[in-house]
Amino acid sequence: MTFGHLHDPERFIEALRAFHATAEGSRGSMANALSDAILRKQVDLGLVRQRLVDAGEIELYDELDRFMDLIEPYLSDSGDME
Repeated sequence: MTFGHLHDPERFIEALRAFHATAEGSRGSMANALSDAILRKQVDLGLVRQRLVDAGEIELYDELDRFMDLIEPYLSDSGDME
């Protein structure tokens, strides 16, 4: 899977879905792409969350929250915490 165009909420959700389905030891490039999109504010996380809720994808919503917890120090350092 290519990780370009993660600014599109649907592409971001597809990448998040792939991240969620991949073994933890193999998530490196996916984690980097997701975190880049978030840290650079290339994706509307509010819209992503709303689409996940609307689709009933609570497990992916929870995965996003766990992921955000992991990158939170980087968001805090730049003052860009959502």
